[in-house]
Amino acid sequence: MAAEVIPLGSRLRKRREELGLTQTQAARELEVARTAYRLWEMEAAKPAPDRWRSIARWLGISVTAMLLAEKLIDEQEALDANSAAAGGGMSELEWDAGSGALPGDYFAQERTMIADQIRIGNISPIEATRLSDVLARVQHMALSNTTPTWHPGQFRKRLPKDPLTPGLARSALATTAVGIPVDLLDIAALLTSELVTNSVRHSDTEWIEVAITLARDDLRIEVSDMDSQTIRPRTPDAEGGWGLTLVGQLATRWGVGRHSKGKTVWVELDLRAGADQ
Repeated sequence: MAAEVIPLGSRLRKRREELGLTQTQAARELEVARTAYRLWEMEAAKPAPDRWRSIARWLGISVTAMLLAEKLIDEQEALDANSAAAGGGMSELEWDAGSGALPGDYFAQERTMIADQIRIGNISPIEATRLSDVLARVQHMALSNTTPTWHPGQFRKRLPKDPLTPGLARSALATTAVGIPVDLLDIAALLTSELVTNSVRHSDTEWIEVAITLARDDLRIEVSDMDSQTIRPRTPDAEGGWGLTLVGQLATRWGVGRHSKGKTVWVELDLRAGADQ
């Protein structure tokens, strides 16, 4: 009977809870953006190849086990990888350590490792061919998954200070950010709504300017008004205070810029979750 394959998101969450870490702390340990880590746990995004080794080490599993969890290889291919490592008197973790010390990206390292193992006689030409074929397929699948489905675009417009303005801003976002992952679009819509609503309710201004910039790797939202009053997160309570708290939790980066006509509150979301900072 085949062993249960545990999804990567479940593995990450279990490991994080074992260590008593928040998602922010786990992301810091893995040196990725908090948004990216959150999406991995949710199974809403997949890590890019340059993160595979560090994630596997953090989880205490082999890269083969991680690729199996991500459904990039099947159980027989995982067994073949295990057999290749055993042929050289290594565990899969030892194979990963040896391969990871070689130059190049993950795929170049694995190809060199396979070539080294066949040269010293630890695996047969047939095994090497089988491993190389699987590696080529995994590379194609991984690179296909990281190709953006959106096109860069911009929106900028002054809107009236009106209760309907948050809805107008969300509509502008939906039009500008067509193609980004649905989960990130939902987060961006919430952030946009919170920033515009905050400006409508609390600023002494005649207009609100919304600027949205969609790039290949990130989405930036700016909300400007003519009010120079200082803003800062406060402890949420029954009367409010949740807006900037949500911004701090959900945005990859955020800040406040001041200018002669008032202020600009901005947020950024990293879109390429697997290549995260």
